[in-house]
Amino acid sequence: MKRDFQGIPQELARVIQDGLRHGVSEEQIIKGMVSLGNFAEKVASPDNPEEAFLMTLWDEATQEEKETLARIVYRIGKRNYH
Repeated sequence: MKRDFQGIPQELARVIQDGLRHGVSEEQIIKGMVSLGNFAEKVASPDNPEEAFLMTLWDEATQEEKETLARIVYRIGKRNYH
């Protein structure tokens, strides 16, 4: 069952598409996503239980698992290109 998260995949797709159009590779985008996740983990405070869970998930993940999560997010965004 696919879920529509109203706007998030489309915005993600725009960012990915812009990066690729400007010569940023898939690997660079994924590394950037991991870096952003690491930064957010340090400075963000969750506003709801879902965000708290995601922060805990990220905190517990190894570097390899974080890269896997970033690849999944990348794939979701890439699938929503228009």
